[in-house]
Amino acid sequence: MVRNKSAILLCLLVVTSIAAVPASAESSVYGNPELSLSVSDNTYRSSEAATLSVVASNNGRLEQGGPAQYEQEVQTAQSVEMEILEEQIDAPIDVKTGTVTAGSIPDSGTARFDFNIELGNAEPGTYEIPVEVQYKYVRMVTYGSVDGPEYTWRTVTREKSVTVEVEDRPQFEVVSEGNNAVFAGDTGQLSFALENTGTRTATSSSVQLTTQSPTIFFGTMQNPQSSTSLYVPTLEPGERTNLSVQVGAAAETQAGEYPVNLAVSYQNQNGVTETSDTLTTGIAVNPERSFEIRDIETERFRVDEGEAKINAQVVNTGSGTANNLAVQIGNTALVTPTNGESAIGDLAPGESKPVSFTVSIPAGAEPGTNTFPFVVEYENQDGDVRTTSPIRKSIAIEPEQDPFTVVGVNTSVSPGATDTVDVTVQYNGEEPVSATNAKLFVSDPISTSDDGAYLGEMQPGETKTATFTVSAGSSAVVKAYDASVEVRYDEADGDTRYTDGLPVGIALSPSSGGLPVPMSVLGVVALLGIGAIAVIYRRR
Repeated sequence: MVRNKSAILLCLLVVTSIAAVPASAESSVYGNPELSLSVSDNTYRSSEAATLSVVASNNGRLEQGGPAQYEQEVQTAQSVEMEILEEQIDAPIDVKTGTVTAGSIPDSGTARFDFNIELGNAEPGTYEIPVEVQYKYVRMVTYGSVDGPEYTWRTVTREKSVTVEVEDRPQFEVVSEGNNAVFAGDTGQLSFALENTGTRTATSSSVQLTTQSPTIFFGTMQNPQSSTSLYVPTLEPGERTNLSVQVGAAAETQAGEYPVNLAVSYQNQNGVTETSDTLTTGIAVNPERSFEIRDIETERFRVDEGEAKINAQVVNTGSGTANNLAVQIGNTALVTPTNGESAIGDLAPGESKPVSFTVSIPAGAEPGTNTFPFVVEYENQDGDVRTTSPIRKSIAIEPEQDPFTVVGVNTSVSPGATDTVDVTVQYNGEEPVSATNAKLFVSDPISTSDDGAYLGEMQPGETKTATFTVSAGSSAVVKAYDASVEVRYDEADGDTRYTDGLPVGIALSPSSGGLPVPMSVLGVVALLGIGAIAVIYRRR
């Protein structure tokens, strides 16, 4: 009974105490964030540009708990900023990025701060990178008052550091380049020196080259490739090797500079294959080589001519010297080249040199203007022969020219009389001819008793006169009658040739004694005269 009374009294005291607590009593939650730093990938190479990524992890500390939202607030780092203290770095590292801001980092959260850095010629090893971190946070949240929670803020600035490592490994750099230039539509050499600027020997290295333009290629024009590789057995630290590969540019490539990327795959000291960063070299493309054929002149360029000549000038209108240049007259159905190539040697930009060709023009060719193709061949810097597209030029083929022409006819023959006809001919050929004979062809009422004349040897441009005896019938009228002369001659090579008939007009002239007297009348007169003489003689 006594025990029950004591229990009842105790309960009354507890209830009374709880009722006595004021309704406005306040409570607090307090704590703080704790940031730790790390680097996601802390391995670097000397003499490279890289990104240093610092990761900040928040492992908040709660000293007095309360509602969850208040616990989160006191453990969150807000307005977090990070800066690398470059002046305190004991290494050839240049920081290119200033202060980096990441916003808020809650408890158990992370944030990444990226800095662009450049490493100089740093020795292999580890280096401390000092950083300064600044943030603010809610130190304490007081709640329970009728006015709502109250926040106590703090700002923190701390210096920390991260560790980076400069690897002991091969490293590569293109340290010199040759005169890497090609002409559009041609090939050349891409030459460069590759140096191991790292701290270890590279073995079994493969240098992979890749073009960045679809019109730049490796190899030959017949088998172009977008990539190629070169093998380097070993390359010691500080050692360099000279490399060269054939490269070319398509004809449509615009003049300019074009990049070529290269990467080196090698075996490290553990026999594991690694690949270097991408390096870049370049190739210069000059405008496509170009030539012109100008100042064309022809000699004996006519139908049925075996030694027709073309004389011209070839001009280098491009930007580079063409070596061992030759010009050819291309194939055509019109003529047959007898000397279709003219070699002129080297031709500098803007320079011109004469070229000449000899062709045979057949008798069946049609006179008129025709197009003739000319092709230029030359050697590039590698000694490879290159051929241009045809350069087309218009040249006129003249009509066939007779080797002999009639330049004069002289005669005084009259109807019923006999006289001579002088025919003067001119030799129009290029080489002397011999055993020249002229033969006259006539038709009624003109006849000839001596139709041949020997002219002998004749020089180019020389004229000679052939004399023939002709008679005109008594019934002929005074006018010009058609006739022709055919010339037979021997060429310098001994071949005998004949001309076609050369037109000759034989003009009859009136008799000098008046009207012409028929032969029968002359006979009667003669008989009467003889009779009269006989009668007189008898009378004596």
